[in-house]
Amino acid sequence: MPKEIEGKDASDWSSEGMANISLKNYQKAIECYQKAVKIDPNNKMIWYNLGSAYFSLKNYQKVIDCYKNVVKIDPKSSLAWYGMGLAYYNLTNYQEAIKCYEKAFKIQHQNHIPFTNLFNAWNNLGDAYKGLKKYQKAIECYEKALEINPDYQTAKDNLKRLETQRRELEKKHY
Repeated sequence: MPKEIEGKDASDWSSEGMANISLKNYQKAIECYQKAVKIDPNNKMIWYNLGSAYFSLKNYQKVIDCYKNVVKIDPKSSLAWYGMGLAYYNLTNYQEAIKCYEKAFKIQHQNHIPFTNLFNAWNNLGDAYKGLKKYQKAIECYEKALEINPDYQTAKDNLKRLETQRRELEKKHY
């Protein structure tokens, strides 16, 4: 492993990556983070930031690859597990999304460190269950999101749509 690339160390490349993220120059940020991980492949934050840059470009498979590196280094990184869940969800791999979300919830619960937007995380878990047509589980997740934040409009809308859909299905069966 080199200690520097083009006269810059991992910290320099990582800082340059962050600056490019701020400017929404995601491809340039990716190039910087890639150089940083070549120098320091065991730095979970560089892998996490690289994954976040890929997420901004909707390259979800690369996001998963980066976050897998994060959890290899730190299996208790609830943010990486959650980010992987989002990426799998966006690839419509709902089963893997659910596994990742649940792993993230378990870790954050064990460590007593809640997500900043825990209500949103529950909503996203509900979306994954909805994608698998497990509507009752989805409803439970949306309700959990609303317990945490009663004003969360997205969960309210999702719950309303599912309840309307459930009533229509019940009418067809009777």
